[in-house]
Amino acid sequence: MVSQPQERLQHDKSPSWLWRRRLSHWYGALPIRMKLILTTGIMVVILMSILSLLLLQQANKLLRDRLSETCYLSLRHTSQTIKGDLLPYYLSVDDVNSGSLYAGHIREAIHDILNEEIEGLLYACVVDRNGLIIAHTDREMINRRVSRADSLLLADTENTFTRETGNIIEYIHPLFAKRESNQAEKVFLGGTVLGFSKKVIFSPIHRATRAIITTALLIILLSVVLIYYIVRRMTGQIDALSEGVRRVSRGNLNVQIQVITKDELGQLAREFNSMIVHLREKLQMQKFVSKLTVQMIEKRSTARDLLPIGERRGVTLLFSDVRNFSSLTEQMTPEEIVELINIYLDLQSRVIEENNGVVDKYMGDQIMAIFQGENMADHGVHAAVQIQRSIREINKRRRRNGEVVLTVGIGLHIGSVVMGNMGSKNRMDYTVIGDIVNLASRLCAVAKPGQIIAPIEMVDELDGEYPTIRLNPIRVKGRRQLVEIFEVDYDRAIIM
Repeated sequence: MVSQPQERLQHDKSPSWLWRRRLSHWYGALPIRMKLILTTGIMVVILMSILSLLLLQQANKLLRDRLSETCYLSLRHTSQTIKGDLLPYYLSVDDVNSGSLYAGHIREAIHDILNEEIEGLLYACVVDRNGLIIAHTDREMINRRVSRADSLLLADTENTFTRETGNIIEYIHPLFAKRESNQAEKVFLGGTVLGFSKKVIFSPIHRATRAIITTALLIILLSVVLIYYIVRRMTGQIDALSEGVRRVSRGNLNVQIQVITKDELGQLAREFNSMIVHLREKLQMQKFVSKLTVQMIEKRSTARDLLPIGERRGVTLLFSDVRNFSSLTEQMTPEEIVELINIYLDLQSRVIEENNGVVDKYMGDQIMAIFQGENMADHGVHAAVQIQRSIREINKRRRRNGEVVLTVGIGLHIGSVVMGNMGSKNRMDYTVIGDIVNLASRLCAVAKPGQIIAPIEMVDELDGEYPTIRLNPIRVKGRRQLVEIFEVDYDRAIIM
């Protein structure tokens, strides 16, 4: 019972099923341009083939009918011409002289037919009731007898008929006369035969057939060319869109799709270009917004309220400020000042991000950074140490080149803050606020060039790998009590 479905499944996988599956797989792997060309081309070929067959049938039928009508008319005209001579000949067969006279008239009539140069006519003859050929365009055939079967066929058939023998088609018209004593009785006199060359008389049909086939092939060829042009134009827009998507997926937003058509694909290309413009604008705007704000928007993008009320968080804050910046840059142009400060701000930002921190804002020559999560105190101190060491290295190179150098002081603090949206309805910033923010900023202002200081309570949050130096307590604006602080001795620190 268990093996029956398997056996039935194996039985269903017949060669035709496998062939259809392979064909489907092959067709599915083709580019859309080839699919459209093949599908449309096959449909055109099928439709033109059906139409050509119908036209050929109609044309052949019409030409054959016209041909038969012409031959029948010629045959009947000839029959009527000789019938008057054939009847006396039949009645006077016992009179040799009289019979020869009428036979001579019939032969002249037959030869007159040949002289009319009817297209395709090979011969004409008259056969009497006994099967004797009494007149023929070929004189050697006169006085010969036709086969008994042909003689009986003539006698038994009253209507005009045709028959084909090899490359010849014969139109045969039996001749009858009514007896004077009994008008209802017909007397068989003989028959008239016109032999035509099939090749000649059917040549109009062959020419029409060739013309229809040639026309159909030309229409198919022109249709395929037109289909290829249309499909190429359509898929050209698709290819451009596909290439644009690939380039965007690689991070390249300098993409502009050429709009080739004005249809839905062209509209899609215009929308794609508009989307790229918005993405570039968004990317540029993100450079002016803190990553903390961007993360908040992405996290709450599905929520109805994108502006949450502030929530309490535990963070480590880092403030970094350039020392003696105004005096060092008073002889520099604004452009040179911007270029100089950006070198140091970029260096510090990269270090902060490498240590799981986020730059909250730039305030002139000052940076405010936030560290969250596990080991945030260590990450903050580690970032501060790397900043001071990196600045010291870059200053060595700049001094050798005779360039202006900058130094920074860093203040750290750890504790609880309120994180949320700050500002007006039309302009807001997602940041933190609290006492530790103010204290970290004050400590940064106190720090000397190349110095890292933090409140003494932050020592308990470190893992002990950073040598510290306890400093004298300082008085901070806004606090009545002295603040006990320490300095991180990063020259002796072992930073893992």
